[in-house]
Formats: sequence, C-alpha cells, structure tokens
Amino acid sequence: MNLSVNVSRALEMYRQSEYAVAVTDFLSPGEKIEVYNELIARIGNGISRCFFWGGSRGAERCTTVFLPEWYMPEEAPVHKMPSDSERTDAFSAHLASHPEILEEIPITAIKIRGSGFKTLSHRDFMGGILSLGIDRSVVGDIAVVSESEAIVYVANRIAPYICTELTKIGRDGVKTEIWNPDPTFVIPRRFEESVITVASPRLDGIVKAITGKSRETAAEMVRAGLVELSYKSDIPVSAEVRDGDVLSIRGFGKYMLGEVSGQTKSGRLRIICKKYL
Repeated sequence: MNLSVNVSRALEMYRQSEYAVAVTDFLSPGEKIEVYNELIARIGNGISRCFFWGGSRGAERCTTVFLPEWYMPEEAPVHKMPSDSERTDAFSAHLASHPEILEEIPITAIKIRGSGFKTLSHRDFMGGILSLGIDRSVVGDIAVVSESEAIVYVANRIAPYICTELTKIGRDGVKTEIWNPDPTFVIPRRFEESVITVASPRLDGIVKAITGKSRETAAEMVRAGLVELSYKSDIPVSAEVRDGDVLSIRGFGKYMLGEVSGQTKSGRLRIICKKYL
C-alpha cells in the first residue's frame, strides 16, 4: 500500500523525534484525521509522543508535533478526534510553561491589516497570500478578526517572504507584522448566524436549505464530493447532521450547525446555522 505524502512525512518526523522535536507541515482537518489513523495503525503507543498544533488553541489547520520523551508532560489527555481540543489545550499549557519547546516549533503568527476602507474576507486574505506562489501546506489558519484584519499562521521559513512581499490584497494596501501570541491564546472566530428550516436533519435537506438548490441537486452535490461533513466527503446523502458538526459546501462556504431551536407550525425543524466569516 502506497502511503500519502502526509503520512510518510509524519512517520519520518516520528523517527527523528527520538532525540529532538520534529514537526510536519500544516494539515487540513481531513488530512489530520488520515495521519492520526495511520499513526495509530503503524506506531501504536508511539502516538502518545505527538500532538496537533497550529500555533494557538482553536486552530483547525495543524502541524503534527512529535516530542522526545524528556519533553513530554507527566500526564496528557488521550487523543479524541477530530478536534482533539482537550489534548491541544493541555499541550498549550505545557508550551506556556516550557518556552524552550515552543521555540523549536517552527510556526510564526503574522498580523495583516488592511486600510480599513475595504472589507476583506477569508477568501481575500488567502488569495493574497497564495498569489505570492506559496504552497498551502506552509500556511495554517487564517483567522479574520475584523473587516480589515486577520491573523495568519505560517511556517517560519516563509514568514519573512510574506512580510516583505505581501503589500496588497486585491486593490487594498496592507501592512504586516510578526506577532507572538501566548500559547494559551484562543483563535477568535467570526460567524454570521441564521436559522434554517428543514423537515429532518438529513444531510441533503440541510444542504438544500443552505444553498437554495433543489433536493435532487443537493443530493448530487453530496455524491460528487462537493460537501464535507465534519471533514469527511465520502458520506451518504441520508447522513444525520448533529449539533456541532462542521459543514463545508464548495462554492457556498463553511458552516457550523447548532442545536434545534424549535419547530414551525407545520412541524419543520428550526436549526441554528453559523457561517464562518
């Protein structure tokens, strides 16, 4: 069986971490799950020496960090995918009390500020960065913190280039600066909240309500792999969407589904839907 590039790289970093901190490039949430599953199958308990880290708590795109035994905390929560948030939070505290470990993790946070006269979206910031010819694997989360400002986490080796070359996003002039957040900092998220009504929490019905497409078109989008539910695309159209699930629809954005907030007079469910901004 041929291993993916991400899995091969993670296994290589695991072997190197016996004597030093070893870190992969950034992984998407789906790639993170793939790497985790393969590590469990191939190194077993060795996975206890790794955690997923994107530069701050709450990061979705993360590197895989492997620590030698002498850098490990005495206790740490076990992995609980897909978010693994409890383990990440524990290691953020460990990094805060051991800055010498943090210095060996090659992630830099950069603040990008626009002029304030133009609204910049996540897509705008990402497009501006990738237009410099930068590979997505060296770019982590892009957290939009206001209508004209974002925090982006990148590999150390690419940070100076971004700070020098990123002077415009679209037609808006931008300024960049290196930022050093405390490891316990939580990445802020901005959402646009709405309420959708559906007959049931089936995936195709949820996609229909969000996109405005027909039920048949929504189902076809799911079958074509244009929809990810909690970072998985190989899912049946009848899958049940639950509170806290993350839904990505190509061309329509990314959403966090909330709880059922009630019913209409006709018995349809009202579900809170938060679109990532």
